Amino acid sequence: MEVADTWIQKGYAITLVLKILKIPRSTYYYRKNYRVNEKQVSEGRPAPGYSINEDGKKIADEQIKEFLLELISGECHSYGYRKLTVILRRQYKLIINKKKVYRLCKELDILTSSKKEKSFTS
Repeated sequence: MEVADTWIQKGYAITLVLKILKIPRSTYYYRKNYRVNEKQVSEGRPAPGYSINEDGKKIADEQIKEFLLELISGECHSYGYRKLTVILRRQYKLIINKKKVYRLCKELDILTSSKKEKSFTS
């Protein structure tokens, strides 16, 4: 592409340069206008750092992490993030999304692998 740009800047016709270099015009203008080489990744909306319970009171993520650690240390040691979400909703009356519970569990490094190894007997 740089070769085409240098010849075009010297005054040669764009269509002639692109024809000689066998570059489609659409490709030339696409790369010129949109900068394909630059990586543009959106991180999304930042997490608010709290959730709300049914009374409308804000509960900090740190408190929710403590709830999760209590649940994991108790009888729910083998539960996944979906069941933990249900327990948080029922027991602590939180309005919380399973994706948020997943993110908090990931931060605490308490997620277990969902795939179990199969044992083959011969």
